[in-house]
Amino acid sequence: MHFELQNVSIHFDAIPALSALSVQIPTGSMLMVTGPTGSGKTTLLRLLYADIFPSEGAVFISGQRTTTLGRRRIQQLRRRMGICFQDVRLLDDLSVFDNIFLALLLRNVPAPQARSRTLDVLVRLGISYIREKFPAECSMGERHLVGIARALAAKPECIIADEPTGNLDVDTTAMVAEELRKENERGTTIIVATHDPFFAAHFPATHRIALYEGRLVSSDMLTASA
Repeated sequence: MHFELQNVSIHFDAIPALSALSVQIPTGSMLMVTGPTGSGKTTLLRLLYADIFPSEGAVFISGQRTTTLGRRRIQQLRRRMGICFQDVRLLDDLSVFDNIFLALLLRNVPAPQARSRTLDVLVRLGISYIREKFPAECSMGERHLVGIARALAAKPECIIADEPTGNLDVDTTAMVAEELRKENERGTTIIVATHDPFFAAHFPATHRIALYEGRLVSSDMLTASA
């Protein structure tokens, strides 16, 4: 799964959130997006999974311009992605296990396979001990790991993660970086936004961009005009 932004700007109530951003994100790449809080990282990720649309310019998901897509097609594209939200977005009335298991069933994964994948990813991330807990009974760090587990279990073509390690200790952060590297070895495109310098240093990115006040301040990405 690949992405392209062509001279993208977006405004909220006339306030610019991103300005004239042009990048290409190749299939199978590992992109690290860095920048301080409020720099536009979350806005960029939301554009990539078509949660919002540019005020100017164009965003393409695997060659398809997002503003031309209907809701059904956008939902189909998102089913090919694993999205880790900054606020995690777990279902409070379901256990940790069922949050992951249900997400797989909704992707039409057969129940036996969904159960196996769920158990496997809980072990991989070291959180099988909380599988019967409800989100409210988990720490914020544990909830973030459940969000990551949910994305990994889907075996998506792309993982988009917004501050996935914000509440994790350094050892767990390094483990998450390694799990994302392993996922990338299977051909998965990985796009991560963070302001955590430790995670940024341990994430084996193939490409990096830095944002500040909605503008690209450094990049080793391919520009859309390249």
